[in-house]
Amino acid sequence: MIEETTLDAGSQEVAEPAVIATAAAEPVAAPQAPIAAEPASASISWLEGLPEELRNEPSLRNFTDSATLAKSYVHAQRMIGADKVALPGKSATDDEWRNVYQKLGAPDDPNQYELEQTDVFDEMSFDAFKNKAYEIGLSNKQAKEIAGLYESQVSTGREAMAQRAEEARFGGEQELRQEFGQYFEQRLGQAQAAARTVMGDTAIFDEIQLADGRSLGDHPAIIRTFSRIAEMLGEDGLVGEPTEVVMSSQDAKQLISEHMRPNTPFTIAGHPEHDMAVAEVLRLRGYV
Repeated sequence: MIEETTLDAGSQEVAEPAVIATAAAEPVAAPQAPIAAEPASASISWLEGLPEELRNEPSLRNFTDSATLAKSYVHAQRMIGADKVALPGKSATDDEWRNVYQKLGAPDDPNQYELEQTDVFDEMSFDAFKNKAYEIGLSNKQAKEIAGLYESQVSTGREAMAQRAEEARFGGEQELRQEFGQYFEQRLGQAQAAARTVMGDTAIFDEIQLADGRSLGDHPAIIRTFSRIAEMLGEDGLVGEPTEVVMSSQDAKQLISEHMRPNTPFTIAGHPEHDMAVAEVLRLRGYV
């Protein structure tokens, strides 16, 4: 047993130099280390073929290979042939910005805008629009787009206002028809005659527009007021076609109540004015 152990140990001593010698002579182990670092060096390896003054150019290190650099070069060449506008700096003058606007399509003069003057513009506002468009550097296309939007908004607003005015006018008419009853047309004509008598020119009633869109002359309060003036003026005092002055049903009811109070001719059968009072009450009831 002792002898075998000694022999084994001896054989180890002999083997170790052989392994070391074999490892030292192995040529494959040495180039393994650079392989792991190849991606890092490959990204700039193509620069080694360039002249030294280009090889150290920092901007070229942004390109990982020559193909990427070639694509960038082609793109730059295409941009050179395209129209470009250089933006002025913060201290640029109005004239410098004017040159930019004109390169982007703005005309040389406000009157060169190809715009159609519609009914939403009067002469003054149309000129003001073109001058402002020129001032802020709008192209002809941009000015047309904004003018079209403005016209559309104004037209829509006008239609909405006209609809509100018609609804308000109709509501006022129904209110007066209910108040005047069957004498509506007559009372309305008398109110118009009274307005002509007092005002002379009644055009102002159509020219003044109220907040709800209807004209002043369509408001029930105005018609009611001049209807009462017509009652005070009487038939002979009205300008136009005179007709019998008709009172409102409300006024008629009030007068009937006054005639029927106690101790009035209407309530006293033997009173000398009894028959006259009865006739007047009957006439007033016709208005009611």
